[in-house]
Amino acid sequence: MSNIILIQHCQSEHHINQMSGGWTDTPLTKIGRQQAELIGTKLREIVKENEYVFYSSDLLRAVQTAEIIGTQLNLKIIKDSGLREINNGIAAGKTKDWARAHRRPRTSSKFDLDYQEFQAGESWRQFYTRVCGCMDRIYQSEMENNLLIVTHGGTLGYILAWWLQFEPEMIEKAYFSSSVGGITVLGKNNFQQNVVHKFNDTSHFDR
Repeated sequence: MSNIILIQHCQSEHHINQMSGGWTDTPLTKIGRQQAELIGTKLREIVKENEYVFYSSDLLRAVQTAEIIGTQLNLKIIKDSGLREINNGIAAGKTKDWARAHRRPRTSSKFDLDYQEFQAGESWRQFYTRVCGCMDRIYQSEMENNLLIVTHGGTLGYILAWWLQFEPEMIEKAYFSSSVGGITVLGKNNFQQNVVHKFNDTSHFDR
């Protein structure tokens, strides 16, 4: 495998209508669709010169981002639920105000890997374990191919941690904060070290 290109999904309705994120399944906004078009244009030259296999989270905001990009790149999408954002349990589909009122109380001011914010949701450790398992599976099945992946902010950060081979306890002290429509590129150097070539590039929105 030569490269993994990660894309955080574009602006979604939950970014502007005070809905919770996680597994809340909202579509892209008009701006989000325009952002996805710009990403496709930026990636066209890169993908034209190399073969890529295209994966996406199966949540609507990621799928719609991927569909717009995939149309420009002539790539079919493989949907994978393992690429979803953290499971926010009973807060999925609820407003941010409702989520704040119904989250479980924190027992520490520090980041707690085993904190499960919402009933029927995931803890951060469970989320990281799920993302690592998903990426191990995809990586093994697509070992000879470049990968293009559309996912979510939290998931993307944990894919970076997986790539850098973080033990779960290491994410207690580190976080990779990406933004809507950002592009991240992973690869290997001549020493076969795992490299982050680019992180959260949003220069395609500067036009």
